Amino acid sequence: MIVEGLPLLTLPAASSEQFRQVQGGISGPLPFRSRAAHSAQLLQQIDHVERALSTKRPALNNEPGGIVAIAGPHIDDPITVKGLNSRSAGTEAEVVNRIDDQALVRIYHDLSGLRQKVSTYESTNTPSGNPKFQGLVARIDTIRPATLSDLSSGKLDDTLPDDEQLWVELWTLGGMAHEHDRQGRDLSIRAFAELAGSQLTVPTYRGAERDVYLVHATGLLLKILPSLLPDVVEVQRAAVVRPIELAEIIAEGEDDVEVAVPERDTAVIALHDAGIDNAHPYLKPLIIGVESVVPGVPSTSDYPGGHGTQMAGVAAFPNLASQIVAGKLAATCQLISVRLLESETEAGGDPERGPLWADRTVQSVQTAETLSNGRTVIHNLSIGAPNDQEGLPLDRTAWSVSVDQLGWNEGGGRLMVVAAGNAEPITDRDDYPAINLGPPHHDQPAQAWNAITVGGYTMLDQLSTKDASEGYASPLAKAGQLSPHSKTRQGGNRPIKPEIVMEAGNTAPGGGLESPEAQGLTILTTSSKWRTGGSPVRRTYRTSPAAAAASNLLAQLANAHPNLSVATLRGLLIHSSRWPTAAVKQLVKQDLLRSFGYGVPDLTKVMSSASNRPVLVYEGNLVPSPRAAKGKRIREADFIKIPFPLDQFGEIEARLAVTLSYFIEPTESSVRRTYAGGRLRWDMQGPAETSEGFRVRINRLLREPGTDIGPGSYDWRVGINARGRGCIQHDWTLTSASGLTGDRLLAVSPVIGWWEDSTATADRAIAYSLIVSIDFGDVDVDVHNLVSAALVDATSVKIATEVLAEG
Repeated sequence: MIVEGLPLLTLPAASSEQFRQVQGGISGPLPFRSRAAHSAQLLQQIDHVERALSTKRPALNNEPGGIVAIAGPHIDDPITVKGLNSRSAGTEAEVVNRIDDQALVRIYHDLSGLRQKVSTYESTNTPSGNPKFQGLVARIDTIRPATLSDLSSGKLDDTLPDDEQLWVELWTLGGMAHEHDRQGRDLSIRAFAELAGSQLTVPTYRGAERDVYLVHATGLLLKILPSLLPDVVEVQRAAVVRPIELAEIIAEGEDDVEVAVPERDTAVIALHDAGIDNAHPYLKPLIIGVESVVPGVPSTSDYPGGHGTQMAGVAAFPNLASQIVAGKLAATCQLISVRLLESETEAGGDPERGPLWADRTVQSVQTAETLSNGRTVIHNLSIGAPNDQEGLPLDRTAWSVSVDQLGWNEGGGRLMVVAAGNAEPITDRDDYPAINLGPPHHDQPAQAWNAITVGGYTMLDQLSTKDASEGYASPLAKAGQLSPHSKTRQGGNRPIKPEIVMEAGNTAPGGGLESPEAQGLTILTTSSKWRTGGSPVRRTYRTSPAAAAASNLLAQLANAHPNLSVATLRGLLIHSSRWPTAAVKQLVKQDLLRSFGYGVPDLTKVMSSASNRPVLVYEGNLVPSPRAAKGKRIREADFIKIPFPLDQFGEIEARLAVTLSYFIEPTESSVRRTYAGGRLRWDMQGPAETSEGFRVRINRLLREPGTDIGPGSYDWRVGINARGRGCIQHDWTLTSASGLTGDRLLAVSPVIGWWEDSTATADRAIAYSLIVSIDFGDVDVDVHNLVSAALVDATSVKIATEVLAEG
């Protein structure tokens, strides 16, 4: 008999070994140049830039200098960038942005430092006979003053009508390195805003390395902005947030249903939304705090549309419909509501005018945690805005960076759940799932690495009797397939997003209509219309309720395992996820990853172990970029030994799954070598691999002549390159028990990030969680006891060894 409800198992402490990555980055080859002609051309361009900078003195900041665009093959390579970021003759050049083969450089005073390097390149050789500064100068094609198009990565340019009014984010140099001149920048930005009109305040987000200002400006002012504000290093369109439009069908419900209130120390879901109806009979007993962070709007009630109240019902009550039928509601969490959305009327009637969402989200999260009284909080953002940066190599926005910074939480981690965003309405059945799969754009801040991004699938493929009587067409998606409402993430070298999918509803297109309101194809939730005589419940759909439902699962995990870290809780949720069979048949692997992520969570797989499904957990710390000792950094990797005493089970098939969960420290600066301060990745000793062969395979320090390199790991379904892009890395494989038998090493190794750029950040550690499980499915085998006993033996041997060593 298969026994459920057994404890999660704890893996023994890791052993650390010196480590160096096998793979290393390379720069592209230097282009062939005629030294004399190339130097003359660049010196002529430098003369032109200096004349432009001197004749276009900043109107709002009299300090000479400005942003210069330097383009050329592999000019954005970190080694080349280091050459640009130099000081000479009392002048300074600071690289502030780079994308593709172009670097934006903030020139202080003049270009004499770069001029000197170009002249030296033309006339001086190194001891080896190569031109001095060749690695830098030979890569430069052009040097010119920066334009609006440069600052906005081509999203805005000189074709912008002079009289067009836009809300934009102005990104400037900031953080500790530029704190001394912050007051002057603030004054210049305010003066610029006054030129544009009657903007009374300039919302500001203070990041670690960039300050972001929300400004209303005309096209004319934006086109001359590079000469007016030399400290602006990036311009982005401001995010325009609208709650996801929802169906208005009111379902039947009872307003006298008993509500079971959770324990006082239960986890809390903080809804950062449009407020909720805190007098709703289903929700009132669950709410422990309400607040508004909308300036000048103290009201915490849901404004017309009821988006926040709808999300509260999904977040608090799994399977609300069946609970109502049973006559008793059992919430699995308590609620906090922080209103950070404002209606168009409250926004002054200007739908394009919005707050600086980065700063307001920080305020909202801080407010929620003050109201939580120390309880575990799951922060839910079932809102979003179009991401104008999507498709760029760096698609971060101020909002997504702030969510990542909140998720990092000084290394402690924080549970953030964000909706992936919704696809365009599908009115022609032949457009599914093509519309969902392209163009691939998520809303922001769904691209945030540290957040769990939730897309949508559906199991709702049956019309109700009422739907049939109203003439609805047949449902579009089959049970287990991608929801017609869900957006997908474009691929490339980006973290897998969304990580999971939850129920988002189905559609029944017919007669040129999307028809998403069918009763059988939507989700029951709470309604704010009960006050005016309407039902206390209504129907909802799209990725907003999908995110709210995922927040509920995290709350259940937190309640069941109060002593586990937030990184482990997040990892357990992802670890439980699987692709539905219907989705595997519907989509190829690449499309599965960018639409389903790792799949649909199933908490029965990780809430506890089973006799034929042991779940093992390890919580550790690793310093990916330790401070150099005698000029050389000594990195280490953690090796965790996992016992699999499975000899007796022969060729019985099992599912082996591994999840690594940690949080990254983001940066606003595009100049850093990576977006993440430090990163980790994992690999596992394969079925035909010795422990030494595995070490040699992944560690360059051990690759001496004559050493045997291991044949490789298991046939992982996602693969090391795809899973290794983000900070939630999950993979699985099907193998025989004989292919697992014995002690297997699992390595967690460092990947270089921007922490390496400074001694101040070099010794920062990453707290990580590792989750491993083997699942024999329906086969009745007692593996849990065998693994548990092996772990006890391993711990006993280690303690005895340590005692002998001390003696």
